[in-house]
Order: sequence, then structure tokens, then C-alpha cells
Amino acid sequence: MTAEPYCTGDRCADCEPPDPDDPHSEDDCCEGSCGCCPRVDARGHCSLYPGSEENSRYCDQHGERWLNNLNPEAERRHQILRQA
Repeated sequence: MTAEPYCTGDRCADCEPPDPDDPHSEDDCCEGSCGCCPRVDARGHCSLYPGSEENSRYCDQHGERWLNNLNPEAERRHQILRQA
């Protein structure tokens, strides 16, 4: 049986739980790098705002970030919705 992913958002295929010794790590799952992340509300401290640079987002936990690319399945769903 495969372990349940830490995060199941469209951009979250590689997200891992935060290290207890480094809760603000660059690599933690974050709305600023994942887009729409179901873990954001659970963690309660990661809100997304427009960033100061083109296409960037500002996360109150991680600072300035860019959204990760959509994984292939999420990109396929996105294309279907755009063509609807």
C-alpha cells in the first residue's frame, strides 16, 4: 500500500511535512509555491498575496515565491476547464 501524500493539491506532488527543527523551511508545502494547497488552512499561517516581482506571490510564512508548475494531471484538468 502506498503512503498517503502529505499534500494533495494540484501543485503539491513533492511536498513533505515540515521538519520540527525548521518549521519555516524553503521546501515546506506552502500556498506560495503550491498554488491551492489543502494544508494551508490546517497550518493556519500561510496566506498568499501578490508579490513585488512579475508573476511572484508573497507568502507570510515563506516570503516571495513563485508558483510551482502544475503536475501533468493537474495541467490536463486545467486545459479541459479552459476549453469548456
